[in-house]
Amino acid sequence: MAVMSTDMSTGMRRLINPDRRGLDLTVPRASILAVLLAGLACGEQPTVTFSDTEDIGASTSVGAAPMFAVAPSGARTLAWISAPDGGTDGRLYVSTESAPTTELRDPLGGIEPHGESPPKLEYAPDGTLFALYAVGRENAGRRFPFTTLRLAASRDRGRTWDPPQTVGGDPISASRNFHALHAAADGSLYVAWLEARDGRKSATYLTRSTDGGTSWSQSVRVDAAESCPCCRTAIATAEDGTLYLEWRSVLTGNVRDIVVASSHDHGATWNVPVRSHVDNFVFDGCPHAGPSLAVDVQGRVHIAWWTGKDGGAGVYYARSDDGARSFGPAIPIGVAVFARPAHTQLKLDGTGTVVVAWDDARMPLPRVTVRVSRDGGETFGPDVVASDSSMAATFPVLALRRDGLTLAWTQQSPAAMEQSHRMTPDMKDPTATMPLPSVGAQTVMVRSGRLTF
Repeated sequence: MAVMSTDMSTGMRRLINPDRRGLDLTVPRASILAVLLAGLACGEQPTVTFSDTEDIGASTSVGAAPMFAVAPSGARTLAWISAPDGGTDGRLYVSTESAPTTELRDPLGGIEPHGESPPKLEYAPDGTLFALYAVGRENAGRRFPFTTLRLAASRDRGRTWDPPQTVGGDPISASRNFHALHAAADGSLYVAWLEARDGRKSATYLTRSTDGGTSWSQSVRVDAAESCPCCRTAIATAEDGTLYLEWRSVLTGNVRDIVVASSHDHGATWNVPVRSHVDNFVFDGCPHAGPSLAVDVQGRVHIAWWTGKDGGAGVYYARSDDGARSFGPAIPIGVAVFARPAHTQLKLDGTGTVVVAWDDARMPLPRVTVRVSRDGGETFGPDVVASDSSMAATFPVLALRRDGLTLAWTQQSPAAMEQSHRMTPDMKDPTATMPLPSVGAQTVMVRSGRLTF
């Protein structure tokens, strides 16, 4: 039985679709910002042309943790979390192209508006839209909220949803979060997450469903080593069915570098993880900055990540041409002597275009920045800033389609960001407890653009 979502009227349509073309990027809007990306090896100069920035505030007064999905038909869906009075009672809001915004509530509790662990959206080959998200609840005696992964399915691009189901059962002794969702070409659903079972340190796990999330395989611990406990995971598959999983591992000496593992049996067994690059980033804690992963039609594995290594902190890109057995040179995307954690998104368009977006933290206020490659990641054009430099813009997400891109991110004022930092407890204090995350005074911004020569 389907659960009817609440119609949030046409607020989102009015903001993102003032000319009723939805997110169709074939017709640029007025007030265009054109930025030339020069310096590519081929001598061409592709242009990123952005529309005005849109605020989803007409649909929900505040919002956080946006995420995109593109349907097999090409339709683009945007989801985000809002809550009454910016609190912790999170609800998922969904808008596909010009359709009215709808609301999904979970009967277990509020959906967490965590930027590093946001809802994940995926379209299956048959057009079913899946949403994976974490529901949190506070438990007496626990320093951190207990989180449960929930999956909901929609057969009409987010207008109505089937009742949400818990992924793979609900463990008693641990929480599951910093999750990833992937719908493979054969219809399989893969979910990865971080979990500390039985009092042990955090590790990376994966499960698979072949019936649309009704049932799940027994979860597999992908690697025996510890995983950095607060950095999101990433999943992708190649056309030959090879499954790839990426996360931040904790190596000898408290080194926290990015690794990639591959599986040729649908995640039942895994090859030994390979470091994407020897950053040797030593950190006594978790930076809350996971990687991004994609596989192109030639089977090449593309990754982007943040590292805080001494003298070269920031965002890097690398590519593997041999099935993640090794990676080529790490290309600096946004690097400085010092940079706060950044959150990367990487997308491919199937024609050699690689787009990397991140919240550039090399300056006091983070701002959403994009770099574009037209030669499969060999070279990248210069930075293109998409957000308002007077605001704090974080946790960008990216959709790429037909030489067009759409960005969304969470934005707040400098004062609100400073207040949020002051209110965050110091968890190195053994008596401190972490409350449920709240939406606060944040809002979600959306900006569309075209990639041309």
